[in-house]
Amino acid sequence: MMNLPSLLYYDTEAEYKQHYIDNYCNLCPISTFDGVPVMFYEDQFAHAFYHRTHKSWKAKKDKFSTDRGERMEWIKHTLMNPHIIPKKGYDKEKNCYDNTRRVSFLSEENYLVVIYVNNRGVGKFVTAYLVDNELTAEKIRKSPRWER
Repeated sequence: MMNLPSLLYYDTEAEYKQHYIDNYCNLCPISTFDGVPVMFYEDQFAHAFYHRTHKSWKAKKDKFSTDRGERMEWIKHTLMNPHIIPKKGYDKEKNCYDNTRRVSFLSEENYLVVIYVNNRGVGKFVTAYLVDNELTAEKIRKSPRWER
């Protein structure tokens, strides 16, 4: 197993955003261990690094998540880790698995990275976070394999 990168500790949300821009957006694409190029875009920052203060999954993400920001360097680590078996993402609205969503799940940490993969095989970073519910984590572990 590869060692996890250290957590990032910044004082402000702006510093986390600048780190994301400098180390992801400006360096993309970053390739997964199996060669899927992944693009990172600045306008995805709020979706990826904010969380909902309201419990409904349909509620707007409205608050910066320090937990997500601190683990930002785990995104590359997770995508590039050859020991992780990519899984199909689950579409809650359609109530089915979706092969355009590729989920990389770092089981030991319950850390998840989601990318959207278009029909040309290019990925777009969607989000990354700690799964805080063991039932959900187990569902992810049992999800079908993602296939090209």
